[in-house]
Amino acid sequence: MAAEPVRRPARRRRAETRDNEAGHDTRERLLNAGEYLFAERGLDAVSVRDITEAAGANTAAIHYHFGSKPDLIAAILRRRADEHGRRRQELLDALEDDDNVNLRDVIDALVRPTAELARDPDGGRCYVAFLAALGGSPDLMHLVIDAYDPYTERFLEVLTRATPALPGDVRMLRFAIGKDLINRVLGQPNGQIHQWVQLWSPGADTDISTRLVDILVGMFEGPVTGPRRRSVAGSQR
Repeated sequence: MAAEPVRRPARRRRAETRDNEAGHDTRERLLNAGEYLFAERGLDAVSVRDITEAAGANTAAIHYHFGSKPDLIAAILRRRADEHGRRRQELLDALEDDDNVNLRDVIDALVRPTAELARDPDGGRCYVAFLAALGGSPDLMHLVIDAYDPYTERFLEVLTRATPALPGDVRMLRFAIGKDLINRVLGQPNGQIHQWVQLWSPGADTDISTRLVDILVGMFEGPVTGPRRRSVAGSQR
């Protein structure tokens, strides 16, 4: 005869539910505080204590919920990376059946998801600034690569179709520069580019997303000069 399942008292179940909800709330507050502080100050200038104080949590909370500061950084990245990547996938899906992929449409699919996040008052702008801050931390770049790798591979496939005459190494360098520029410009709307423009040509960065698309299209359409990197096969001859 099978034993009946052990039933926990209702009071205990309610207490466990409250504990779980409280733990989830603390975790979200730590993620939000970390994302905001890293975006505002950069990764190295923010301590674990800064984050726990901003989140109203005890000093051991980050260790309990994440393990370490780098683990918290990875969790902040993962929280929005899939949503960000899926939005880019949606835009690429609309181009997939087109034999003559238009470069401007491809670049728009690169810029628009980040621009949409940057306009989101509910943490989106902080996340884009956080990505820009991550770009200055080489030791943590593997986190970005891991989070975005599937989406990057898909984008590069479509970009290659739109720029068939561009050498592969040149395309990769321009893509690396482009995505870093997008994060810095959109994630730091009052950063040094904006400050310089305000001094020399006020309003020139109005509708910055469209201007960014123009800039990046021009970059990918630009000529290739100087020495070319030889292929592995060529270097063996």
